[in-house]
Amino acid sequence: MMSEKAAANQLIFRPHFKTHQSVKTGEWFREAGVTAITVSSVNMARKFAAAGWTDITIAFPMNIREVEQVSQLAEQVKLNVLFDTHEQVSALASLLKQEAGYFIKIDVGHHRAGILPDDTDSIDRIISAVGSELLNFKGFLTHAGQTYSAKNKDEILGIHRKSAEILNELKQKYINEFPGIITSSGDTPSCSLATDFTGIDEIRPGNFVYYDLMQLQLGSCSFNQIAAVVICPVVSVYPSRNEALIYGGAVHLSKESLNRPDGRRIFGLAVPFIDGKLADADAWLPPEGDDFVVSLSQEHGIISLDSQWSKNLKPGNLVAIIPVHSCLAVDLLGSGDF
Repeated sequence: MMSEKAAANQLIFRPHFKTHQSVKTGEWFREAGVTAITVSSVNMARKFAAAGWTDITIAFPMNIREVEQVSQLAEQVKLNVLFDTHEQVSALASLLKQEAGYFIKIDVGHHRAGILPDDTDSIDRIISAVGSELLNFKGFLTHAGQTYSAKNKDEILGIHRKSAEILNELKQKYINEFPGIITSSGDTPSCSLATDFTGIDEIRPGNFVYYDLMQLQLGSCSFNQIAAVVICPVVSVYPSRNEALIYGGAVHLSKESLNRPDGRRIFGLAVPFIDGKLADADAWLPPEGDDFVVSLSQEHGIISLDSQWSKNLKPGNLVAIIPVHSCLAVDLLGSGDF
């Protein structure tokens, strides 16, 4: 779906592999024609370079302590790095022995990393600090992560339009001096819901490969598009308080949470799981009710028993937990190690 959307809008499709972190899952992207990828660390870049990926963007502001590793990686693959300070530029330029591209990270409102759009002095300082013909300016990159806090689809699309305008204005300001520079944007809610990508040249969504409870609540996906759950055993059931204990805690699901309209904080949603030992294949089913994970500690998870299905759970049963954030669940469980 995402590959077809990129093609229809004449976008470069450079999916982010930090969600799945899996060489095997990465092969699905090859089958869809993907040749360029995004990662979030040098180690991740090394992993996928070893798996044969040769066009990689590390979409995390460059860590000066890793300039030697970055320089070595640039000798192996077509590499793009990310800058938001001139110190990062100078550190890499002094060691680089092979060509590499660089994007300038722009903060379009998430306030996690990047340069504010009107701070052209800092942008110019980065460009001026390059001082090496081996570093090639690729353009402006952002992650509009504030879409994850949006209240509805219209707000997500409004953030998307504003982000595209910001990036395109910067592109037009510098394109005469640097022909060929592009704009790159990457949040899954925008990429999932938008149909107009005016001002954007490249998209880098990652979470869409699995989706999760957060994306479901945002309206970025349907239940049937969720492709990852955490299978947890029921350890104890407490009928007097309509709760059950699962072996599945913060070290498996993370403490990423969502707030329900009634103010409840939740950490996942329990749905029925059909064990492949009892059927033709493993499968999880649509929610039966508000069977939310309402509390987490290191190994413990507490499910609120709302539906008739959940009230019939017994110790030893398996349940599927839709994580709030699949990226963190994958990382915590090491599910990308294949």
